[in-house]
Amino acid sequence: MKIVLKSIFLLFISLSCFSQNSGNENLNLVFYSECSGKFITPEFDLDIVPESENVKILTYYIERGEWISQNTITIDLRKNDTIKIPKILFGGGNELHSQRWTYLNCNKICKGKETDYYSNGNKRLEGIFENGKPFEIKFFRENGTLESQEIYKLGTLNKTRINYFDKKGILTEYEIHKNRKKKTIIQTFDKNHKLIKKEVRHYYIE
Repeated sequence: MKIVLKSIFLLFISLSCFSQNSGNENLNLVFYSECSGKFITPEFDLDIVPESENVKILTYYIERGEWISQNTITIDLRKNDTIKIPKILFGGGNELHSQRWTYLNCNKICKGKETDYYSNGNKRLEGIFENGKPFEIKFFRENGTLESQEIYKLGTLNKTRINYFDKKGILTEYEIHKNRKKKTIIQTFDKNHKLIKKEVRHYYIE
């Protein structure tokens, strides 16, 4: 969690100290908030995708009461589609060096079963939360099929399992995460439970 929060608040501090969006405002990106039903101008950063000049990784930050929410998506700059900011997002405390974090549905902390939707009415996200902390989060494609399912150790940002599904919503592979001190061991299996690969990441989110 320390790594995640540090990145959020260092970025928030830097965004507060420099000019808005660091020159990115010339891109004429349009943001629409599903919570307020209005167009807004959030702070945002763009990262390159090495394989493409036009496809970028966009991370935007918005204030929600005493929280700063963020989201990262991939966009194509050749398209002029409006970027719709969903209702359910991860958020961190807005105070300096905050250790607080939560999931928010607009300005309310997520509790119990929470569902977010695409503009076409299909589910975007469905999660089970306890006081803002996730136990399970499902992500859906815009056509309504299940894309992935994340299972967490409740009260933390530590994933214990991630299931991946194809375009028909059928399980294709899954990851088992074993969290140890200062590292996470990730084992990836195919749908037949055969080990595909094993990875060790040398960090641990408490």
